[in-house]
Amino acid sequence: MEKNLLFDLYGTLINIHTNEDSLLFWDSVKEELFIDSKLSCEEIKNKYLHYCMELSKEKEEIEILDVFKLLGFENKNEALMAAKRFRELSTTFIKLYSNVKETLIELKALGFKLYVLSNAQASFTVPELKKLGIYDLFDGIAISSDYGVKKPNLEFYKRTILDFNISSGIMIGNDYECDVLPAKEIGLGSIFIRSNITPYEPNYWKRSDLDYFDKKQLIDKILNFYK
Repeated sequence: MEKNLLFDLYGTLINIHTNEDSLLFWDSVKEELFIDSKLSCEEIKNKYLHYCMELSKEKEEIEILDVFKLLGFENKNEALMAAKRFRELSTTFIKLYSNVKETLIELKALGFKLYVLSNAQASFTVPELKKLGIYDLFDGIAISSDYGVKKPNLEFYKRTILDFNISSGIMIGNDYECDVLPAKEIGLGSIFIRSNITPYEPNYWKRSDLDYFDKKQLIDKILNFYK
């Protein structure tokens, strides 16, 4: 049997808090990214939200670089750098949950292939994975902005499985509706980790396999699945 593990990212492996509503954040965006613009920080915010909304009419998951191109960063590299800095300014904190890296390393040593399936923006997520030191531990990374669809859409799962060339595995995530239900529907195993970022849903809240990321418990559950 193939030994594939598909991980959700934020709320499962990475603990993060961002705030794009803060006036201080938009002041910083204005000062660092639009220093020569005559627009106020409120006007920049409104333009950003407007472009996000308009692009979302075309596909389920937008590519945030398209937003920054519309905001004036027409060169792809400039748009990428602007998006990266935008994310950094909006991030209050970002860190791995306890023992995540050690767990991934041990799972690799046990012969598992590791993949990411995340509702996210590649221009945000790839630098964060590298900064946290786990980017190179994955055999494949699927990010919704690259696909134009997102979890729980089964199309995202099907295209990811096709791209990774896998036929079985375990989906591990902190959102029952986005991670567990679609995984079951396409025949994958699942492990539901309830974390501080897990959406509260009374029908699923008590169905967690783990109440927080725990190295020993997680590895035990994975190994039991493959017995």
